[in-house]
Amino acid sequence: MRKIIFLGIIFITATIKIFAADTTIIQVYFDFDKFNLSNENKTLLTNFYNEQKEAETFEIYGHTDQIGSDFYNDKLSLKRAITVQHFLINAGIDSNKIIIVEGKGKHELFTTKTNNEARSKNRRVIIYAIKTEKITPIIEEEKPKEKPVEKPENKTKNLTEKIQDTTTKVGDNLILRNINFYGGRHIFLRQSFSALQELLSAMQNIPTLVIEIHGHICCQAFDEDGLDLDTKTKDLSVRRAKAVFDFLCSNGIAPERMTYKGFARKFPLTQETNEYEKLLNRRVEIKIVSK
Repeated sequence: MRKIIFLGIIFITATIKIFAADTTIIQVYFDFDKFNLSNENKTLLTNFYNEQKEAETFEIYGHTDQIGSDFYNDKLSLKRAITVQHFLINAGIDSNKIIIVEGKGKHELFTTKTNNEARSKNRRVIIYAIKTEKITPIIEEEKPKEKPVEKPENKTKNLTEKIQDTTTKVGDNLILRNINFYGGRHIFLRQSFSALQELLSAMQNIPTLVIEIHGHICCQAFDEDGLDLDTKTKDLSVRRAKAVFDFLCSNGIAPERMTYKGFARKFPLTQETNEYEKLLNRRVEIKIVSK
């Protein structure tokens, strides 16, 4: 049995805060075998930017129709997504807010019909603008209660403390939240480096720690690994695990303290019914070999 421990950042405050996510979705379409934006698309994206500039994050997914090989369409769909990314950045969106730019190729078709009109609906880029709004809860007045006995504050443990905790055993898997990659690539997104630094600190603070780095991906059928658009090889989960391995090695961690493996989509955490669930499956874990 795989015991998995979720690591996240928990903020403890003196007041209750509830957040609701408001997601706006827009699609732009492309001519056959093209990735340049039409004037109509540029106008649409400009209006979208003006309306959604206050969004916290953006996700961009490129798609193609059924014509052509998987390899060619994966590249073309990513080019379409990158074209939209560059346009939005030039329009004024902070590049750090764009957390996912991914090419889906022909793997998530809108329609399987093969006539020209139907296929044109598959040649698209989908952009998600996500806003998080604080909601003030309505709290009914209650009768005064006896003052409870104060308990020690439940301080969130960092990764070093979590590993050193006696409840974390050899053989446990720890999910490293917020280590994310560009779509179809083994290149880290900028926001991944705080989590990478925390892992590096744990390796430095616990010199006896030996780990196995596990890479996982989403959205693949039959447990196949994903295509790495940089290497043109179908070992994306392995490459992403190795990227973490290389980061630690380059920062002074002895390579004999680490190994790495890719598990493709053999151990999904969710059913991938939406983009957030897909993000949860695109993850990196570490297995405690010894500590």
